[in-house]
Amino acid sequence: MTRTVALNPTSPPPPPEALGRRLDTLRGARVGFFSNNKPNADALLERTARALQDRFGIEPRFFTKEVPSLEAGEALLATCSEACDAIVLAAYD
Repeated sequence: MTRTVALNPTSPPPPPEALGRRLDTLRGARVGFFSNNKPNADALLERTARALQDRFGIEPRFFTKEVPSLEAGEALLATCSEACDAIVLAAYD
């Protein structure tokens, strides 16, 4: 007899403190665009940044982690956190 195992690939929602505070407005905000370094992620982020810059006057800042399959290092995450009011993440292929 064959045994079937069903897995749930979803994770529980993050705790509220992990989400940070919601900005009152994007107007003039320093918005980071964080690429996971996979193909097309940069193109998606650049288009999104341009659209938000045209519409809200954001100050875009771009970050890319070195290896797509590994998590971003603490130093890079700290730099992003200090330099930005909000972050947009792309995980794209």
